[in-house]
Amino acid sequence: MLDSKCIFCKIIKKEIPAKIIKENEHVMVIEDIHPKAPVHYLVLPKKHVININYLQESDFNLVTEMVKIVQEITKNIQDSTGKQVDFNLISNNGEGAGQSVFHMHWHFISGKNLYLDGFKL
Repeated sequence: MLDSKCIFCKIIKKEIPAKIIKENEHVMVIEDIHPKAPVHYLVLPKKHVININYLQESDFNLVTEMVKIVQEITKNIQDSTGKQVDFNLISNNGEGAGQSVFHMHWHFISGKNLYLDGFKL
């Protein structure tokens, strides 16, 4: 089920254009329009779920499908030596955690070490 007011749902329905990197029945990967690294993708489930806190047990397969597609896209991205790239997956869950689009998604970030510029966990 998709939300007619959600920008990511509109992208999934192809009502709003986006550069699609990969998609399958359950997940779509698009380029972020405001990239924070040389490679910055958004991994979107094709079901509208606000964030991880709203996942139902019946939705857990979406997370598995998201992991599978991340593994697939990393096979196609290599560094200058031909090595499969390192990457970060970031999930902001709730406004206080920086979530600005309330459709669960992961930021796939590669080509930049986020920790060198002061990012700390």
